[in-house]
Order: sequence, then C-alpha cells, then structure tokens
Amino acid sequence: MMLSKNLFIQIAMITISIGIIVTFVEPTFSEIGGLQDDIAVYQTERQKVSSVNAQLDSLITVLNTVATDDQRRLVTYMPDEVDTINVVRDLSLISDEAEVVYISAAYVGEATSNTEQDDSGEAEFVQPQEYTFDLSIEGTYEQIKNLFGLLEQNNYPIDVQTLSIQMKDGGFLTADMGLSVYAHKSSVSNEEIVF
Repeated sequence: MMLSKNLFIQIAMITISIGIIVTFVEPTFSEIGGLQDDIAVYQTERQKVSSVNAQLDSLITVLNTVATDDQRRLVTYMPDEVDTINVVRDLSLISDEAEVVYISAAYVGEATSNTEQDDSGEAEFVQPQEYTFDLSIEGTYEQIKNLFGLLEQNNYPIDVQTLSIQMKDGGFLTADMGLSVYAHKSSVSNEEIVF
C-alpha cells in the first residue's frame, strides 16, 4: 500500500510539473523570446540611427570647413532678399562702366510661384525667388557686347530673359532687355555666419 501511495504521489508530482511547465514556464520563455526579438530590432534600428548620425556629423564637419570668405560669397551670390533699389543702381553703374548711354532701369516685380510640387501635391523644394527688371540702353555693338560681359561678371547672377535691339542712325543701337535677379531663403541665417 505504501508503494501505491508513493506511485500516486509521483504521478501527481509529474502532472503538477507538466502543468507548471505548460502554464508558467512556456509562456515565460515565449515572453523572453519576444523581448529578445524586440531587443534585436532595437539594436538594429539603433545601428541605423547611429550611422545616420555619423553621416550627419560628417556633413556638418564639411559645412563647417567651408571658408568664411566662401560663405560670404555664397550669401552675396544668392542673397536671402534682393534690394531692388541696389539692383537698379548696379545696372546704372554697369552701364556707365560699359560706356553705353543709360536710358532707364526699373524694377518690374517678383515671380509668383517659388515652390515645386511632387506628385502627392506636397512642396518638394523651394526654387530661388525671381525678381525682374527692365533696362534700356544705347550704344555701339562693342559697347553693348561689353555690357553683357560685365553683367556676367557681376557678384550676383543677372540673367537676360528678353532682348530687343534696334538700329539707330549713326551706327548706334538701342537695346531693351528684361533681366532677372534671384534670391532664396537660406538655411544658414546671416546671424550664423561670422564675417
């Protein structure tokens, strides 16, 4: 009888052990496995973020190695804003330097759209803002050719959009042109650039 009682206890202990394994240990192992999977995903994502941060740091280093003179030239070449009065004055000075007869220069206005959109309709990037000007001059062929050379050498870009040349008496030419000057809102503010 003692033997059957011990056998019964052993069977009960095995059954309880199996119950504990099925109800407690197996879910715990599954939970631990899920946590390990989450840790692996986290480590992978952290490595990706670290590599992006390293790339960003290298780009910042490259940006910081741009010489101050080059930063100043960039801000001059493509300013945040266009001072329309200064552009008209510069056109007058360039005309004088080219030795053409300066008739008039005037600010016409700004272009209306300065954003490109992708297929989803969201703004993708900002194009430079275009400011248009009219310039009327008179001179010889060589003087007008010299004027175009000086426009190309200007500190900021002046693009000739339209040109109308007419012959006058005595070998002189009159030229009416539509010019464009560009500006953008820079990601680097003027306060951040130390001159």
